[in-house]
Amino acid sequence: MRFPFPLRNWVWGVVALVAVLAVACGSAAAPTTAPANTTPVDPTAVTGPTAMPTIAPTVTPLPSGIVSARDTVTLVVGEEPVQLNSFRSVGAALNTPIVKDNLVETLTWQSGDDQRVVPTGATTGWEQVDSDTWRFNLRQGVKFHNGEDWNAEAALPSLAYMGIGANDNSSFPYTGGYTAEVVDEYTLDINCDIACPIFPNTSFFVAFEAPQYLADNPDDEGRARQAVGFGPYQLVEWKPGVEITEEIYDGYVTAGDHYEFQKPLIQNLRWLWRGEPTVMQAMIQQGEADIAWDVGVDAAKALPANMVKAGSSAETFALTTNTLWHPELKKLKVRQAIVHAINCQEMVDVLYSGLTSCRGNIIWPGVIGASEYNTAPYEYNPQLARELLVEANYDPANSIEIMGRGTRIPKQVEVYEAIQGYLSDVGITAEINIVESSIRRDRTGCGIGKAAAEVVAASGRNPDVDLPSKADYAAAIVKGASCHYGDLVENEPSNETLDFGRQANFYMSCVYPRSLVCDPSEGGIQDQIAVALAASGQDRQDKLEALADRFHDEVLFIPGFDLPVIYAVDPKLNWTTRFDGRVRASTMWFSE
Repeated sequence: MRFPFPLRNWVWGVVALVAVLAVACGSAAAPTTAPANTTPVDPTAVTGPTAMPTIAPTVTPLPSGIVSARDTVTLVVGEEPVQLNSFRSVGAALNTPIVKDNLVETLTWQSGDDQRVVPTGATTGWEQVDSDTWRFNLRQGVKFHNGEDWNAEAALPSLAYMGIGANDNSSFPYTGGYTAEVVDEYTLDINCDIACPIFPNTSFFVAFEAPQYLADNPDDEGRARQAVGFGPYQLVEWKPGVEITEEIYDGYVTAGDHYEFQKPLIQNLRWLWRGEPTVMQAMIQQGEADIAWDVGVDAAKALPANMVKAGSSAETFALTTNTLWHPELKKLKVRQAIVHAINCQEMVDVLYSGLTSCRGNIIWPGVIGASEYNTAPYEYNPQLARELLVEANYDPANSIEIMGRGTRIPKQVEVYEAIQGYLSDVGITAEINIVESSIRRDRTGCGIGKAAAEVVAASGRNPDVDLPSKADYAAAIVKGASCHYGDLVENEPSNETLDFGRQANFYMSCVYPRSLVCDPSEGGIQDQIAVALAASGQDRQDKLEALADRFHDEVLFIPGFDLPVIYAVDPKLNWTTRFDGRVRASTMWFSE
């Protein structure tokens, strides 16, 4: 399925990013103010996708007869994964390729050349049966890395885990809830909890691991050090604090002639992690590594042009905002004061040479549900911020913690310090707390979804089976979760699906454990999300746009700026960047 708009329309397209390493891009979007009485301009709507069967990929295959001049590639990322379970977050999204792009296969895939949704090593095609059912045909002759057979029965344990939100799996915010059933040996049906007209467009992270392996390791702790899929590479060893090594899976079954689903040309992958972009850059220059990301704009300027590739992550930098339980952040006018106090454009100019764009949302124009209005950055107006704090009866004794990792993006600590400084200037008390990735992961699972699951469990029901009622959500808001989430938490929301439904389902819903927004009132946000996700075409655009407007007007996140990705690469490594930061190593090879 093709998306209904060309990716070249992105405000900060990849071609512009490449050019921008030499010259600055155009100016950022004009700001808008945040108070609730702001009147939106009439946006230009973007037509939504229409569901249709997908049969087979037809992209241009890799040239034939390629032989890689080297049999090992060393890849460097910003931080060590927190775990390798493909069903859960591995930590930073830029670490995703270590597991989810190379060790496992997913239900569908967004083609790197033109963003069409195509079959994978797991599937051969699909069709929509009715409004809430999709039928998938599975690829035959496939075996997991441990020798287990791949078929419809083997798919069920993975699908059962990823079809519910209470376990905080990384796919649920994209797909929403569903169950699966076997039709025959190589055919299965996905039955969505609600109408799901674009389900294949959302299932890029529905991954599969061997059923007996899952049965032998029934909890997340047992699955943390391993991933047993049937991707083009298989895990060799994880030496904590040192490296992860992977090797070619000789039994990999290709998916037609699609260039991202062929047998690898490089035999071995060696993954390293370094927190400093300048160190990553130096490793490429000195031949200690072959590709590193994200090295940042400054490091890229120090490299020769043939050692730099520019891409995107499909992400924005933002701060998840505790709108439920923090005594000040619960107040709309305090949240409005924060966004008017932050000089985003100054941060971008000083820290990133002005080479990205500020946003008033966690999406950008072109994403379904976006408009120029609901993505425009907020006006920098510290005087207005001070007035809003007075109107909100702000109490500076209620300190606000800015919590996050230190090396997820280049100059991350400097971003925290700048935000803290802007808030202090208008009288807001804020503290910075830099934590390890594992601590952040644990704390970000303490949102409304977890609190609701605790309410369900306390009543004697099973939160993995029984969905919370509106009364349960209301009780969860009063009770809070049994662990502390945070106040303003560093986040990099991604937009691979190019559809605001993912963000609404992730960050505006009462269901998901990481959400700090919940409106279970009759006809409120929770009801609106369900209706929007069931819509298609222009109706989907309109309904998601209404939710994105509310996200913007009520400042449900503190948004920041788009996140391009700069790669440092060995000039002899042949590989093309994608729009979403995913790295399929099977497409790489070395020239002589």
